[in-house]
Amino acid sequence: MKTIVILIALITLAFAAGCVTPSAPATTPSAPAALPGSTDSLTSQGAALPMGTHVPFTTPNTTFVVWVDSFEIGDVQENGEQELTIWVAATNTGTGPLRMTWFSKLTDANGKTYGGIGISKGGSGARSGWIPFNMTEMARDYVVVRSDRDLAALKEGAVLDVFFMEKPDDETPVSDIPDYHVRWTIDPGTIQ
Repeated sequence: MKTIVILIALITLAFAAGCVTPSAPATTPSAPAALPGSTDSLTSQGAALPMGTHVPFTTPNTTFVVWVDSFEIGDVQENGEQELTIWVAATNTGTGPLRMTWFSKLTDANGKTYGGIGISKGGSGARSGWIPFNMTEMARDYVVVRSDRDLAALKEGAVLDVFFMEKPDDETPVSDIPDYHVRWTIDPGTIQ
């Protein structure tokens, strides 16, 4: 009997402590998610940056800036598919050489995705050559759009995720794990 009374007392204390423990105050974020390049940006689905944003990165070897340059819609193939080309530019702002591969993923307003790591540009992604200091290079990536309806949805606006992998030498294979990630909002009417 004594054990039951002690057990009930402990449960009551635990319950009372849980009811009166103050919770952390609710906070409202005052700014968008951290700029891509922070450690959590590779896994976070944070707010997308405006399309015209130039995003700087610092690597172990150099620094660089990337941005969305343009889009091009390819011809409709016999099977109804079209390539949607995505031109992303990179400027080497550091002192060391820079070579990268990147993969693009577009998500329309309905949540349908096109491309991604190991998918865009037939699985190979966009590949830059060696970019010397203070030089800019654009590389072509593309996603496959399977219907006019899909293209119409993308023309209404989308989110573009670009996953960057450094390629420091010829012997190192391209990783499936991105070193850097940027998420941009693609404004309605941009894809034409």
